[in-house]
Amino acid sequence: MIKISKATKKDSLDEEWQLCNAARYGKSVNWIVKPFMFKAEENGKLIGTIDGKYESGVIYISSLITAKTSRGKGVGTRLVNKAEEFGKKLEAHKIWLVTGKKWSENIFYKKLGFELIGELPDFYFHKDFVVYSKTIK
Repeated sequence: MIKISKATKKDSLDEEWQLCNAARYGKSVNWIVKPFMFKAEENGKLIGTIDGKYESGVIYISSLITAKTSRGKGVGTRLVNKAEEFGKKLEAHKIWLVTGKKWSENIFYKKLGFELIGELPDFYFHKDFVVYSKTIK
């Protein structure tokens, strides 16, 4: 009988993962993950943050927020640029994110060169979301 129960990190099948990686990538690979978080301040006041992670050549933006009174002043652009710089240092080649399909931020991401690559209908809280990606140059 098969039993399913809670596992811990020590219960991983690392050797199996390496076999799968070798089959899929032609070699054994090391999945490196490095989280990041950057902030924007003006006159000592926090006006924006961005966070996410670098994972094996790709930057994922998990959240980006700019204070309402600071929007439209380039804060978000500078934070995204900082995330890209972080990625370049680690030789990342892509940056991606998920956002609401009908949110105004879509215009912002398109202006920064992100391309729509997918849709996630009926996703978080039953709202439609989209996926954007951009090549890091």
